This record gives sequence, structure tokens and C-alpha cells, in this order.
Amino acid sequence: MKISTLMISSTLLLAQSGFATQVYERSLADGMDNAIESAFVEVTSKTAIDDTQKISFDQIKNTIDTLKINGDKLLVSFNDEKVKSLLSSNGIATWQGLSDPVLVWFADVSENGINILNSDGQNDFAVALNEASIKNNYNLMFPLMDLDDVQSVDAQTILTHSDKKLAQASKRYDAKYFVAGAIEMNEDTYAVKWNVYDNEGKALGNGQSQGDLATTSSNVSRDIAKALLQNDTQSKNVANTSSDEVNSLTTTQDDGNIALGPVPGGVRVLFAGVDNVADYPSIKRALITYGYEADITVLGYNQSGVIFLIPTGAKPDILDGTLAHADDFTKVGPWTYKYNKSKGVPQTPNGVGSISKSTHEMVTSKINKYSDEAYTKHIVKKKVEVTTQVVQQDGAPVITLTDDSDDSTQALESEGIAISN
Repeated sequence: MKISTLMISSTLLLAQSGFATQVYERSLADGMDNAIESAFVEVTSKTAIDDTQKISFDQIKNTIDTLKINGDKLLVSFNDEKVKSLLSSNGIATWQGLSDPVLVWFADVSENGINILNSDGQNDFAVALNEASIKNNYNLMFPLMDLDDVQSVDAQTILTHSDKKLAQASKRYDAKYFVAGAIEMNEDTYAVKWNVYDNEGKALGNGQSQGDLATTSSNVSRDIAKALLQNDTQSKNVANTSSDEVNSLTTTQDDGNIALGPVPGGVRVLFAGVDNVADYPSIKRALITYGYEADITVLGYNQSGVIFLIPTGAKPDILDGTLAHADDFTKVGPWTYKYNKSKGVPQTPNGVGSISKSTHEMVTSKINKYSDEAYTKHIVKKKVEVTTQVVQQDGAPVITLTDDSDDSTQALESEGIAISN
């Protein structure tokens, strides 16, 4: 045992038995220090969102209130105010949780199709996420996916970040917050992307995690809790994320170019390497997969590239970091990124805009040699046969023209008559 590292008198160890706060019992088999650290993790897990295992033993020992050895067991309690102060000094967020459940809209993307997790409790990730969230002092609620839900929400509603539709569909559950995201499982690895919103559809935070079931569900639950905590404590500072909040979308600089960077409700960025208008929807789809809203707007373009407005309520640095490390983009300057997957300069399809020779069979006639009198001056009525006899010079043949066409609206003189010998 490393008893010498704990500077507490033997009188305290053996004599105190009247604990004013909750007592934690631990085995001394792995040493006193490990027993104290284990108890500290348990007591902080009730309010701490982040992992407290990184806090050193020298810091933990100063929060001990009472301590007693009873045979091979250690009984320990901690001072609540000292624990709270220690967590704060280490930048560890704490909260008491939520009394109302958080509604969850998750699309499970698999090889067999896309399904929305519901309240039947059959999905392993849903069960694990709910258990992890209970540890973080809030409960989850999954939609029923009955007729009412199916008419309002499908998987594409979630995947395309149709926040307003989700907010409207969530009203029947009277949830103050809801989470929307996508889950993809590959063998034993889960990849999860999520966004958390208030009941009006305003984004409060987003994130992603990848790993095994336990790791991913724990990370997602913890990060969602942080977003909820931040909204509870700083609700007045949360910006709307929908594009209708953005002011002065086309604010320009002195040189007439659209100014790049953060604006109320979003960020204006420039994408270089966009050689095809077909790249626009591809860029939007990529940004959506990173957790940004579907109402991304193209503001304009210049000789350097195309300027997009990306609505977001998160810190602009988060967007910058995402684009700087994404495979689809390469950062080349402040708020300027090269799109790496352009479809290239569009090519003209074969035969379009070119002159080529072709051969067609045509009906020809020499009737024009007989002057204009050989053309009828009558408008032919439907089902009416019109015969015109033209008498030529002596010795010339008599030409009889007969038209019994069903098209009574066309005069013969409009197109002429082609005669073959």
C-alpha cells in the first residue's frame, strides 16, 4: 500500500466513524490510493460530465472529509464544496441534469436500408445510449413512429437536417429538447453524427463519435449533455442557425467582393476548385454530413471560386477546423478552401455544336418550270376534294392536281406540291 503518500494522521484513519456525508466503501486489496481514486470517480460521476480519472491523487486527497479503515475495507467521504471547486479548477463541467426527457430522432443507416429508431427498445445502440444518458442525469425518449410520426418524418427528413419539420413533429411529445442524427454500423464499429436542438428547431450543438458500442454511446451521451448544459447556462447567447437569422448576406468589402468570415447566424466561406455547377449540390451534401443545416446558400462567385453561406450556431472555429481536416476540402487561406472532388470542366456531348454531313431521301419535282399557275390558290377543306386543271401551251401535257388531305387548314400554296414521275 502507498499509505505514506496520503498525509492523514492515524487518529483520523481509525477513530472517525460519524460521517456527515455519503460514505463510500472500497477494498484495500489494490492499495489505499487506488481505493480513494475509485471512490472519487463514483462521487463525481453524479454531476461531472467529463471523465474525472485524469485528476491527480494529490488533488483528490485534499477533498477528503472523513476516512476510516475497517478490516480490509476503506470507508471514505468527500467534502462537496471542495469537490466542486476541484472539478471547476480542472475545467470539468458539472450539472444536475434535466427533469424532462430529451426526444431522439436517429436514422440507422445499414446495408438493408434506413430505419428510424423507435421506442420498442430493440436497437442495441438505443439501449446503450439511454443507459449512458441516465448516468449523465438525463433521460431519452424515442418516437413511437406510429401513423402520425410516419406522415411527418422519414429518414430523409433527419439526414437532410430538416430542422423545422423535426421541431414540428416533436411538439406532440412536448419535449424541450430533441436530438437528430445518423448511425452507421460496420462490423463492431459504430459511427454516429448528431445535432441537438431546442423545441423551436434552433441548433445548440453537434458532434460525431466512432468506436465500439460502449465507447460511442458514452461519448455521444456526454457530448449531448455538454450542449444541453451550455444552453441552460448561456441560453441568451445561443444564436439561431437557420438562414433567416443571417443579416447582410451580401455585405461587400471596399473592392466590391463579398466579405468572408462569420456573420450573424452563420459563416461565409469561399470554395476554390469548383469547375462545374454540378459541384454545388455535392458540396452541400458533404457539409450536411458534417452536421450542418440543409439551407446552405450560394451567395456569388469571383475569379477565385464560389462563396457559400453556411448557417451555424456553433463557434466559427469549429467549422474552420472541420473543413481544414476533411477529405473533401483543403484549407488554402482564411475562410477559403479548395474542393478536392470537383466533377471537372463540363465537356460538350459528341455531336452537339458541330456540323456534319448527312444523306436524306427527298421527293423532288420540276413543277416550278410550269410557272406559278401550277399551284392551287384554294384553301382545301377537310374531306373536300379539290381538282385544278391547268391548260398549257399546245402540245404540253395536262396536269391534274388532286388533294383529298384531312388537313383542311393548310393551303396548297403554303408548302407547294412535290410530284415524282
